[in-house]
Amino acid sequence: MRTKPVVLLVLALAACGSKKHDGGGGSGSGSADTKPVAVEKAISCPPGGVIKDGACVVVVTPEKLAVVVAQQTRLDDLAKLLDKIDTVAAPIELLNAFRKLDEWKTLTAKFEKLKTVDEVVTQLDVGVKTLRMFKGGLGEASGRLGNLNQELGRLMKDTGASRKIEEVRAQVSSEVRSTVEPLAAQVTDTIQNGLTPLTLKLDEVSAVIELTCATARLSGAGPSTKELCKQARDVFAKGIAYLEDFKARPAQVFDELAKSLETELDQLIDSQSKQLIDLAQTKVNQALNLPAGSGSGSGSAK
Repeated sequence: MRTKPVVLLVLALAACGSKKHDGGGGSGSGSADTKPVAVEKAISCPPGGVIKDGACVVVVTPEKLAVVVAQQTRLDDLAKLLDKIDTVAAPIELLNAFRKLDEWKTLTAKFEKLKTVDEVVTQLDVGVKTLRMFKGGLGEASGRLGNLNQELGRLMKDTGASRKIEEVRAQVSSEVRSTVEPLAAQVTDTIQNGLTPLTLKLDEVSAVIELTCATARLSGAGPSTKELCKQARDVFAKGIAYLEDFKARPAQVFDELAKSLETELDQLIDSQSKQLIDLAQTKVNQALNLPAGSGSGSGSAK
């Protein structure tokens, strides 16, 4: 009768031991089923590529870089034309020399229009100073385009893990805004306070001086007046010709620069920056009295 309880006890102990060996208590089976965490591999894109939605997309090419360089060159060329700004300053210097002559007072008494020359000289002087300031602004804009070109160039050279398009877009958009907005303000100021008054007034004063000199010669003008009158026709003609050639260029250069950057770097310019470019274009058009949405010139600058 004692044998049956002993057998049952042995079987019970054996069953308990078997459960522990099989991972009883739930501590072993869970760890055996755990899968390793997948590590995302860094994406390496070809030159000019960035990561967009988990895949590579090319946003910079040698052709796009060439466009940026070309626009920088156009700014530099426009600045070089302003090296000849003394061609416009020369008529003002001539007028100031006229005004210092004692005979000028006599001529002014005879010719009512000469009384307005004093006011016109001030306007012309402001116009020339505005053009000189514009030259400095062109240099700054060219430097900012150089920075943009370097940033885009890095995308063509970088190796290893690529950058996300959002990061690159934010940086490029900032560079574009810092170039376009100040340049638009400078072009607008140059048109309104430099080129427009210079073009109108210089031609007007030239006609007045020519008429005055013709009358002075007939009435026996002094040698100083004769010498200045002799210089006047050539000096004014050169100044007027320079302005005629230059006056459309600032707006044309800005127009092409803004359109080229927005077209070639479309994927790297955010919507806010595109709106600012359009607003800048509108301000330049208003300075030219052009309707909104039209270009800043009839064609590319020469």
